[in-house]
Amino acid sequence: MTFGSLILFLAVIYLLVIVGRAVWINYQSGKGIEEQVQKIADLQDEVRYLEFQVAYYQTDSFKEKEARAKLGYKAPGENVISLPTDAPADKVADSVQTQEVIEESNPRLWWKYFFGS
Repeated sequence: MTFGSLILFLAVIYLLVIVGRAVWINYQSGKGIEEQVQKIADLQDEVRYLEFQVAYYQTDSFKEKEARAKLGYKAPGENVISLPTDAPADKVADSVQTQEVIEESNPRLWWKYFFGS
């Protein structure tokens, strides 16, 4: 191999490295642009959703619904019925008692059943 061909070979390698690096940078830039475009689209969707929520919150039906739920509002001529709710503390106490009974052995439970405590 002559000195001229070696210089030409190194110049071609150098140009390939430069072109490859430029292509890689271009690829990364395009990828970053696509990510930013997707973020913009997501934010636009979120803005549209929030605009719809604001419009809904300004309607009379929403105001009436919230007044009924939070303030106990009733319309004229309307009857309101209040139903009792189950206390969750009773359910927790039952489950604790059940676990205490289950922890005893089976023969002991039969003994208590037939002969008492």
